[in-house]
Amino acid sequence: MKIKFLTGTNKIGGCVVEISTSQARIIIDYGENLDGSAQIPIKGLTDSDLSKPPKYNAVFITHSHGDHIGNVSQIRPDIPVYMEEKAMIINDIICDFTHKFKNKVRAYKNPHIKTFTFEEPIMIKDIKVTPYLVDHSSYNSAMFLIEAEGKRVLHTGDYRAHGKKGVLFIPTLKKIGPVDFLITEGTTLTRNNKIFNKETNLIQDLMPLTRYDQIYFMCSSSNIDRIVTMYKSFKKTHLFLNDLCMNSVAKELPNIPNSNTFKDVTTFITNRQKKDPYLYYLHSTKKVIEELPFSQKFALSTKTSMRDYLASHQDQIQNACLVYSMYNGYRRSDWPDKSTYEFVKFLTEDLHLDFYEYHTSGHGDIKAMENLFRYTKPKEVRIIHTENQEQALAVAKKIYHDKVKLVHDGDIVKL
Repeated sequence: MKIKFLTGTNKIGGCVVEISTSQARIIIDYGENLDGSAQIPIKGLTDSDLSKPPKYNAVFITHSHGDHIGNVSQIRPDIPVYMEEKAMIINDIICDFTHKFKNKVRAYKNPHIKTFTFEEPIMIKDIKVTPYLVDHSSYNSAMFLIEAEGKRVLHTGDYRAHGKKGVLFIPTLKKIGPVDFLITEGTTLTRNNKIFNKETNLIQDLMPLTRYDQIYFMCSSSNIDRIVTMYKSFKKTHLFLNDLCMNSVAKELPNIPNSNTFKDVTTFITNRQKKDPYLYYLHSTKKVIEELPFSQKFALSTKTSMRDYLASHQDQIQNACLVYSMYNGYRRSDWPDKSTYEFVKFLTEDLHLDFYEYHTSGHGDIKAMENLFRYTKPKEVRIIHTENQEQALAVAKKIYHDKVKLVHDGDIVKL
């Protein structure tokens, strides 16, 4: 078996790994670069000339975040692409609301789009790929066990163990057992890699904010755990308001707060959402309001698209706070997409909302990494999805010891 690290060894996102045998060749993830740069074309994967046979037999997507799936439309339409069904649905909904239509899987004219079921193996010639459910801030994320030519490789994708599905982490690792080679994310290795707060603890942390009449909270519509956390924190004291994107995602999933099936949830829309592509989602949404109920206490899922509405109603915004519950890098002035930075600045400086940041990472902390190493007992480890390979390696050696080595884009490892 041969493993080639095509891109993503020294940055967050845009990670592409090739695994091949004498009979087959597969790719894991093909996403966008978070710095806005274009993903490199890959010969035999992204060619526009379909007269030549494809170089790859399949692509496997770990989850629905754009830095893992965002370039799926560039993959040749004669190459099968595998991903989990609900993750695909969430991706396509969010693409509609963010106007990234080319990133929609359903808009991608590939007759070979396939869905997988967790723990059911998929054979790609002599390569067996088994997806396992993993806890992450993206619904139904997967890690892949790849077996071929007598070797076992585990690709973790993005993972953590402190979310609501974190209880599955160690039992899953026990099912997988020892592997020869581990490919794992190192997102937090160059950050403060402490033991992260559990998702369930956020509910208690947020409770003091119920003293505010108006709670404007910002979290990703793909972070299903966080939607549930916000709902449980404020439902007893405030009217809970989803934005249209969040509600459209939530109603596709079982028992997630949404205005179609929850009596105490309402969906708020702005005037701009009365046209395509939002009309499709609006027509299937129940309990919709177009004006905020300023006379009562409410908690609102807040998006940058609401800026004009909030500005026009600023005289009615009183005793209000902003709860920021996403990666704090998005609100830095030097982040490539400045929309979140500018929106937070508008809410706090122009509308004078009190600011609170309550978040817990979607990525593994040091304890999760230690357990990953303990239960899979890899003979070799490589770190991808990290901001600085050398710095990450220095920390990783404390966890993976002499099993982990430096890796660069283009490196090949033969097992």
